[in-house]
Amino acid sequence: MSQKENKTKLMISGGIAIPLIRFAIPLFLGSIFQQLYSTTDFLFVGNYLGKASAAAVGSSGILVTCLIGLFTGIATGAGITVSHSVGAGKFQEAEAHMHTAILLALLGGIAMISFGQLAAVSVLELLHVPANLMPEAVEYVRFYFLGMLPMILYNIGAGILRACGDSTSPFYILIIGGFVNVCMDYLMIKVLQTGVRGAAIATTISQSFSAFAVLWKLSCGNEILQLRIAKLKINKNSMLSILQLGIPAGIQSIVITLSNIIVQYHINHYGEDVIAAFATYFKLENFTYFPALAFGQAAMTFVGQNVGAGKHERVKKGLAVSSILSVSMITLIAVFLLALGRTSVGWFIKDPDVINVGLHIIAITFPLYWLNGLIEVFGGGVRGLGHPTTSMIVILCTLCCFRVLLLSVVDHYIQTVQSIVWVYPISWISAAVGLFVALYLYIKKLFIE
Repeated sequence: MSQKENKTKLMISGGIAIPLIRFAIPLFLGSIFQQLYSTTDFLFVGNYLGKASAAAVGSSGILVTCLIGLFTGIATGAGITVSHSVGAGKFQEAEAHMHTAILLALLGGIAMISFGQLAAVSVLELLHVPANLMPEAVEYVRFYFLGMLPMILYNIGAGILRACGDSTSPFYILIIGGFVNVCMDYLMIKVLQTGVRGAAIATTISQSFSAFAVLWKLSCGNEILQLRIAKLKINKNSMLSILQLGIPAGIQSIVITLSNIIVQYHINHYGEDVIAAFATYFKLENFTYFPALAFGQAAMTFVGQNVGAGKHERVKKGLAVSSILSVSMITLIAVFLLALGRTSVGWFIKDPDVINVGLHIIAITFPLYWLNGLIEVFGGGVRGLGHPTTSMIVILCTLCCFRVLLLSVVDHYIQTVQSIVWVYPISWISAAVGLFVALYLYIKKLFIE
């Protein structure tokens, strides 16, 4: 019995909670270490360069997130196509998928580097970045985009390794890469005093290490597939499969981030302290979001495998257990961060005015952040049932369109920082309700069939 088959049996028989936890924990830990790249940058910038530099990095960072989202979706598509072929024993087909995906990553990375150098000023002006922050924001974005190529290569390469049953190598690479990033941030910002560009350069160096390590593993250390430079070419069928599976996920990520960019546009009107406070909050909230994301992916895999096995009752139990685990873990982390209060916000920046604004933000959002656990699990369940388009539509309507509409109303009539913050939990409620209704209807249909 292969490792892949063994994992599948664990998900379709026996206990439910343990397989879900076993699946989710590596994803959760891996997300934390990957977040160390940008979080460490912001921590060093906030503590050594001051709130103006932190605001410059924060006001421009969301642009990077938006563009990364597309290639994260493509990485998802690549992983699915490779896993299907490997599972079916079609290793030549799997290698065609792999070489196509890596070449797409190379071309996409080069395109992103060019975009970052040419369009940085124009895009940041569209985001209404304050004039006093513009020079550092432009500098940060241009240097950060130099690391887009290795970042994309790592994500796609790691997805391929996981598709081959190797989830430990990407995790270990992230640990070492995170350590490299901390060392380089200290060297570039504290020792060499290179300013915000030093933070971007540090991330580029650490991402380059991670990309090299993943590509080396695919070339020399992977027992199933072997990456060869001479075989890098676009296979039409492989490309279509990767894009067909990956683009919906990429579009969802991009459009959600676009709505956040609109929020950032409104935030930028409230001045330097508020910009820096929201930038700090967005870093801090990742610690509560990663469990939601991990258990959402676990729920999607669990549901998909058990629907295929015809175990419909197990699907309902798995979704219930996933929801409980996700909400419980998020609540524990949120309570911990709220209890630390000023200390947790102060991890990233020391300015007392910024910390005070940050405390107001987490006081509103963290008590309701468990809703994101339900959003991810319900969305994962809908995708696992074979309806990814429905999940995408609900998310786009609630976390994008409704959020932007609500933002426009409250910013026009109320015009307070608290009103901007409340836009988030209100839109979370709408998304959770919408996905629950969709999930309920699809499960009901599943039992009728």
